[in-house]
Amino acid sequence: MTAKSKPAVLAGAREESRKRGSDPSERRRVGIGTKVIAIATVLILWQLLSMSPLMDSDSLPAPVTVFAALAGLWGTSAYWAALSNTLQVWAIGLALCAVIGIPAGLLIGVSVRATQSTRWVIDFFRTIPTIALLPLVLLLFGATSRMEITMIVLAAIWPLLIQSMYAAKQVEPLLKWVFRVFRISTMDRLRFLWAPSVTLLVSTGMRLAATMALLMTISAEYIGGAPGLGLELSHMEQSFKRPEVFAYAITAGMIGLLINTALVLFQRRVLWWHPIIRGERSE
Repeated sequence: MTAKSKPAVLAGAREESRKRGSDPSERRRVGIGTKVIAIATVLILWQLLSMSPLMDSDSLPAPVTVFAALAGLWGTSAYWAALSNTLQVWAIGLALCAVIGIPAGLLIGVSVRATQSTRWVIDFFRTIPTIALLPLVLLLFGATSRMEITMIVLAAIWPLLIQSMYAAKQVEPLLKWVFRVFRISTMDRLRFLWAPSVTLLVSTGMRLAATMALLMTISAEYIGGAPGLGLELSHMEQSFKRPEVFAYAITAGMIGLLINTALVLFQRRVLWWHPIIRGERSE
C-alpha cells in the first residue's frame, strides 16, 4: 500500500463507519430522539384515553392537568418535606443493605460448605413477600422511620447478598493460587484481585436493591402511614384529588429513574475498564 493510498483507505473506513451508524455522537443523538418519541407517544395516548367517552375524566385526568398539579405541589412545603423524608429513609435503608449484604454474601460465596448450608435458608426467606410482614413490623415499631428501614432491609438485602455470593465464586481460582504462592499481602489481594473481580456483579446487585428499596419505602409509607411521599399520596387519594395522586406517582417514577441513571453512570465511570462495560459503550 502506497503512502498516497493510506489517507484514502482511512477516509473510506470512516465513511463506512458513519454509514453503519457506529459514530458515538450519532448513536447518542439517535438514542435521545427515540426516547423523546417514546415519551411523546405515551403522552399522546394518555391524552386520548382521558378524552375518550368510555373513560371518566375524574378517574384519568389529562396530562396537562396532572403536570399543572405537580407544578402546584412544587410550591408547597409538604411536598418537599415528604420528598426529603422518603429519600433520607431510602438512603439509610440501602446503606444498611450494602453494609450487611455485601460482606455476608462474599463470606458465604468463598466457602462451598457455607453456600450449601445456607442455600435453603436464603431461598426460603427471600421468597416471602415482604409486604406480608408489614403488620408485624408495624406492631414492633409503629409508623416510624425505623419501620420503613426494617422493611427496606427485609426486601432489598437479597439482591446484594445473592449477587455478592455469585461474585465471590467468579474469582479465578488460578489467580487466587498465584497470589497465594507469591505471598502477596491481604490489602493487595483485596485491591488487585477481589475488587476488580466482584465489583461488576455487586454494582448490579446495588442497582436492583436501590429500586426495591425505593418501592418498599413508598409502599411502607402508603400502607403503614409513615411520613413521606407514600403517605401524601394516600392523603390525596382519600381526598379524591386525582391529579395530585398522579403527580405524586410521577414523582416516585422520576426519583426511580434518576436513581437508576445515576447508578448506571457511576458504574460506567468506575468500571470503564471492564470488558462488559466497554462492550455496552461500543454498541
